[in-house]
Amino acid sequence: MPDSSQQNENPFISVIIPVYNDPSGLEDTLQSLVAQQYTGNFEIIVADNGSTDNTPDIAEKYCGDSVKLVVEDTVQSSYAARNKALEIAKGSIIAFIDSDMTVEKDWLQKVNHSMAEHNADYLGCRVEIYSESNSLSALHNKLSGFPMDEYIYKRHFAPTCCLIVRKEIFEHVGVFDPNLISSGDYEFGNRVFDAGYKLYYDSDIVMYHPARTSLKKLLKKSFRIGRGFYQLSARYPQLSRKMNKNAAYSLSGSDDQSWSLFTFRKDSSLWNSLPVWEKVGIYVIDILNKGMKPFGYVYEKFFS
Repeated sequence: MPDSSQQNENPFISVIIPVYNDPSGLEDTLQSLVAQQYTGNFEIIVADNGSTDNTPDIAEKYCGDSVKLVVEDTVQSSYAARNKALEIAKGSIIAFIDSDMTVEKDWLQKVNHSMAEHNADYLGCRVEIYSESNSLSALHNKLSGFPMDEYIYKRHFAPTCCLIVRKEIFEHVGVFDPNLISSGDYEFGNRVFDAGYKLYYDSDIVMYHPARTSLKKLLKKSFRIGRGFYQLSARYPQLSRKMNKNAAYSLSGSDDQSWSLFTFRKDSSLWNSLPVWEKVGIYVIDILNKGMKPFGYVYEKFFS
C-alpha cells in the first residue's frame, strides 16, 4: 500500500457533486465551492443523474476551467453518478458533497491539512444540520444528525455527503457499487477498511446540511434506505449481517454514546428546551420514520 505521508503539500483536489432534480440546492453548493480559498488547484465536477428539470442548466452556468458537468442517465443511482465523475477526476484527493450542502471558504484547505496531519486515507467530516423551520420534522432531523464517531470507528464508513478519499483507494479497491440506491457508502467504506487503509473523523471540518422539513421528505428517505438494505442483503449477505449486528449493538445502549431504541439524541440542549407536546410529536415521527424502512425493504424484495 502506498505511504500516504508522502504527499504533495498542496495536492490537486476533485470535488464531486451528484445531483438529481435539485437546481436550487445545486446552486447553493456551487456558490460555496467556487469561493474556496485553497492554495492548491481544485476542480468541481457536477454529476447529473438524469435530471428532468433545469438542474443541468444551473451546472452549465458555472461550467468553466474549474467546473465540469458529466451526465449519468443510464443508471438511476447517486453512486453511479459519482462513478461517472470519477472517470474524469484529475485530483489525487476526491472530496464528495451533496447538492444542497454548503461549506466555509477554507473547507478544502482544512481537508488537505487534516489528511496530511493525520496521515488519513479516508476522511469523514462533521455535518451540521440547520433549518429556519421549527417543524417537528426539522427538529427530528436536527436531533438525529450524523453520529460520525459511530459511523467511522464502529461501522467503518462515512456518508458520501461528507467523505474525502485518496484517489489511489479507488484504484485499489474499486469504485462504488452502482447497483445500490442506498448503503453504498457503507459497502464501500467497509471495503476500504478491510483493505487496511486508515479511516479518520475530523470534527473540526464542518459541512452544512439543510434539514428535511416535512414528514414526507423524511419518510421518502427512510423508504429509500429500506430498499437499499434489501439490495445490500441480496448482494452482500455477510456485510448485511455485520450491519445488523452493529445496529443491534448501538441500540442496546452498550456503547459510550448511550444510544436507545429511538434514533434521535435526547442529551442535547435542543431536546431539553422543547415543550412536552413537541417531544411527543418527535417520538411519533421517529416511530413512523423507522417503520418506513421495512416497507422499503419489502417493496424492493417483492415488487421492484
